[in-house]
Amino acid sequence: MDGNHFESWFKSKLIPKLEPNSIIVMDNASYHSVKEEKLPTQSWRKKDIQEWLANKNIPWGSDLLKLELLQIVSTVKHKFDGYRIDKIASETGHKVLRLPPYHCELNPIELIWAQVKCYIAHQNQTFKLPEVKNLLLEALDKVSGNDWKNAVAHVTKIEKEFWTMDGLIEDVWEQNELTIQLSDSDSTQESKSFSS
Repeated sequence: MDGNHFESWFKSKLIPKLEPNSIIVMDNASYHSVKEEKLPTQSWRKKDIQEWLANKNIPWGSDLLKLELLQIVSTVKHKFDGYRIDKIASETGHKVLRLPPYHCELNPIELIWAQVKCYIAHQNQTFKLPEVKNLLLEALDKVSGNDWKNAVAHVTKIEKEFWTMDGLIEDVWEQNELTIQLSDSDSTQESKSFSS
């Protein structure tokens, strides 16, 4: 899967099947996260940064250094830093909700996908591709609205647990000063390095 194939599927297959004003939960896989445009970075040539700024009608001085041009970019890049998929969703009346990186447990589809894979694993007799394809279609047909409801409820429970843990950690952090005890020789050396 790549960004172009995913975008094509997203526009032609998914969007037409969604209820109005749907929220689309999405992880941060690279093909989900193609930027609308590339933004200038330190690796860009000065001339290219100047051209990018000029194309956006953002004023800059010809005597500015590359670092100064990048500082200008940093003040305006939020206006241009978006994902293509998010824009497509927005233009069609939907919203993308992106999961935090490395938290697939907050995505209900992971539970549904596990259910589908489990069905295939238990039913597969020949391990041949045509049978696996048929089993996949059967497994997808067996996913019910109740399965989705349960998956969403499970994720909601996990999310609430995360919020509770976050609150507890914040309380502990607020009440206690973090102290890392070093050995006497290390702390003396640390004191010297901080006071010099």
